[in-house]
Amino acid sequence: MAPRARRRRPLPALLALCALLARLQVTVQLSPLCPSERRYERLGRCCSKCEPGKYMSSKCTTTSDSVCLPCGRDEYLDTWNEEDKCLLHKVCDTGKALVAVDPGNRTAPRRCACMAGYHWSQDCECCRRNTECAPGLGAQHPLQLNKDTVCKPCRVGYFSDTFSSTDKCKPWTNCTILGKTVEHPGTEKSDVVCSSSLPSRKPPNEPQIYLPGLIILLFFICVAVVAAVIFGVYYRKKGKALTANLWHWINEACGRLSGNKET
Repeated sequence: MAPRARRRRPLPALLALCALLARLQVTVQLSPLCPSERRYERLGRCCSKCEPGKYMSSKCTTTSDSVCLPCGRDEYLDTWNEEDKCLLHKVCDTGKALVAVDPGNRTAPRRCACMAGYHWSQDCECCRRNTECAPGLGAQHPLQLNKDTVCKPCRVGYFSDTFSSTDKCKPWTNCTILGKTVEHPGTEKSDVVCSSSLPSRKPPNEPQIYLPGLIILLFFICVAVVAAVIFGVYYRKKGKALTANLWHWINEACGRLSGNKET
């Protein structure tokens, strides 16, 4: 009698089928029902999210899509969303040295920054007054909004004589253009001091050239004056006698000439 053939067991085939079904189930679970960022899953269907600038007043149903309404005044939403209300814009409080650098709208938030002369400090989460540069230092330009002042030493030819968070180093005064000379040189903390006027252009030896001639001229003038005075005094005393003698001499000369003619 021939031996009976063995029946194959179905176990290996069943295990393989179970493994395949498990893989399919994992794949289905990992694959999202609504892959788009602009849609969401609800009640077994994909529904539309609300666009930026709108909020979701009611979610979708089996028969209708989501209902979105625009944000109100001073509100915003900047992404596709399922939010039931909009976000409020920040308040830029001027009392805390804050100003709005971007007013914002329904789709973008308002941005605040510290006003001019202040900068944001992470230490206090507030605006602090900018650093003032001491004399000899100037503020680096251009000034950066919402940034602390950067102070730099004044280079040669420039100065700063005040405390300031905005002023640059100023150039020294040009005395030559003003028709003056430098009386005191400038420093990094002070300006040049100019004299009242330019010095005389005469050569330094000019007084030595003309002084002897001037002295000689004065000497001759003095001698002439003295001689005139002496002559005047002498003429007053002797003038009359000299005149009488002169006339007497003339008469004698004339008499002699007359005698000679008669002879």
